[in-house]
Amino acid sequence: MKNAKRVNWSELPSELIYTILLRLSVPDRLRNARSVCRSWRRVCQDPLMWRKIEMPDMGDYQEAMDYYDAAEAMCRRAVDLSQGGLVEINIEYFGSDSLLAYIADRSSNLKRLVLTECDHVTGMGILEAVLKLALLEHLELSDFYFMELDLESIGLSCPLLKTLKLNNVGYYYKEDECDDDALAIAGTMPGLHHLQLVGNMLTNAGLNAIVENCHHLKCLDLRNCGHVNLVPQ
Repeated sequence: MKNAKRVNWSELPSELIYTILLRLSVPDRLRNARSVCRSWRRVCQDPLMWRKIEMPDMGDYQEAMDYYDAAEAMCRRAVDLSQGGLVEINIEYFGSDSLLAYIADRSSNLKRLVLTECDHVTGMGILEAVLKLALLEHLELSDFYFMELDLESIGLSCPLLKTLKLNNVGYYYKEDECDDDALAIAGTMPGLHHLQLVGNMLTNAGLNAIVENCHHLKCLDLRNCGHVNLVPQ
């Protein structure tokens, strides 16, 4: 290995740097990659680098006392770097209504919004955000057990919505056998192609309303929906 040639990272083609950096997490891009050299910093500043922001379980960062504040600050910085070009964002285990408002105000081109167990995000915060996201095509919410969600207003605000995934949303809030979500979906989201309602309280009546009104459905996931009976009577 004595004759091994040292790599000058600054001389790599921009296209290769771009490919490398896309494989890094958002924290690594913001905190580390930008400091490698000028060419890497220049690519990190490119809005195309931030069209898609993935902030799932952040590992070591989650152990820090200021995890939520640090995660929100990094997310806001990434949104700023996108310069309005953000089309997809995935946030897990942090976030707030104010962060959603920040994203929505600066990301009118957003098409995909995925939120998982964001304890400080409310149903009203989600509604106020999607009211500003007319191009939204994919909305996915998971493990918001106590959330009350106005699906009718969301459907009316997102005419291009093609995918809706609600996993354990409002599970402990809704009463036994409740078709409110199903009827709101049937009444305001006729363009859905993919619908996932895990742990929902809908009944066969709600299911029939969805099937009769959402004519473009290609995939319907009703896992853990205990009040739906698919066995012929």
